[in-house]
Amino acid sequence: MNIKSNKFLIIPSIRMIKDLSYALTLDNEYVLLSEIHIGNLKSFVDMCHKVNKKVVVNAELIGGLNLDKIGINMLKKLYCVDMVICSSTIKLNMIKNVGLETMQRITLMDSKSLDDSLKTLADSKCDLIEVRPAIYGLKFVDKIRQIKDVPIFLGGFVEKVEMIDAAKKVGIVGVTTSCKDLWGSKTK
Repeated sequence: MNIKSNKFLIIPSIRMIKDLSYALTLDNEYVLLSEIHIGNLKSFVDMCHKVNKKVVVNAELIGGLNLDKIGINMLKKLYCVDMVICSSTIKLNMIKNVGLETMQRITLMDSKSLDDSLKTLADSKCDLIEVRPAIYGLKFVDKIRQIKDVPIFLGGFVEKVEMIDAAKKVGIVGVTTSCKDLWGSKTK
């Protein structure tokens, strides 16, 4: 991911396909196809690439995809996605090994999930991390950085500009959000 610029990235999370056409009119570099099926994945990826958008998918939410070696290779060679989100370190490392960019999704619910996530991150080959829910990402960003020094995104309940402002203040590089009101927010 090209994080070299100081631009904060907002990645629209498309939960309803009818919202894709709107997302494609915006300036965002990436689009997250959150709920997709292998039957229409290629056509939506092509649609995004046609307008110079990079496509992110959550490997665990692609209907009909078996996340084995064959399925992972299909993500790269047949479907031509640009980045894959995954919470499983084993699967994520397999995805990374085929040359796709990866974002490790960690979900924090309590102190045990934080401890488990930190242990998992130590073995991950991820390029980026997404912490959910966003409020806990803000709270534990320093602990996460001590384990893995890669760009961090927030996801889950990113619904207000104030969350984006708070993320910027602690050095978070971007957010994934299904809140359409934030998709077109201008960021520096």
